[in-house]
Amino acid sequence: MTNISKKQNSKMGRGEDTRQRLIQVGARLFALNGFRGVSMRILAVEAQINLATVGYHFGGKLGLYEAVLRHTVNRTHEVFPAIDEVRSQIAMLELGQLKKSDLITWFFTKFIRGIVGDTENVWIALIIIRELAAPSELYYLLEEGLFSPSFLSLTELLTAVMGSDVSEEERIIVGNALMGMALHFVNRKAFVFRIGWDEYTPENIEKIIEILCRRAVAFVCCGE
Repeated sequence: MTNISKKQNSKMGRGEDTRQRLIQVGARLFALNGFRGVSMRILAVEAQINLATVGYHFGGKLGLYEAVLRHTVNRTHEVFPAIDEVRSQIAMLELGQLKKSDLITWFFTKFIRGIVGDTENVWIALIIIRELAAPSELYYLLEEGLFSPSFLSLTELLTAVMGSDVSEEERIIVGNALMGMALHFVNRKAFVFRIGWDEYTPENIEKIIEILCRRAVAFVCCGE
């Protein structure tokens, strides 16, 4: 490799590092303050770069927000069980290898641990909550890449657990209620103050998971 090629690769590497740092900083700031509450200047200061760099990589704040939403979609598998995973678990249920309560517990353990156990996913979850409450012009990215496939997975799971005699309308309402119950725990500051914890320790996260999964099973009425 020539010296010129090495320099070009080094420059490209630094550029990608800067881009990823902006996405991470942007996710945190947009999660905490919303799109309108974040200025280009704040982004530059927090990411420790000059103001022009944001425009160079993303064309401006909206371009960065779009990149953050696409990054959110790309991390969906870390939070929501994919449809193939769900169908595999349903097949095990039909073979008698799992109970209905096991299926609910498996799904929501992954979901809850995903949104409260990883700091970066916490910012992603807060952005999701903001977009659900007040959809932006880029909401369609989340709808197509995250919400539709995730709710398809959940709907198939609830159909297997609740039975096809339960209406689709009821399954959707139950699914939304369960998702909302878990997303509430993304707001760490308010919750730990109310319950008297200092922080979300691994032990406390496991307590949340155990209690919510047990209550989700009771809510869906699938305890054997």
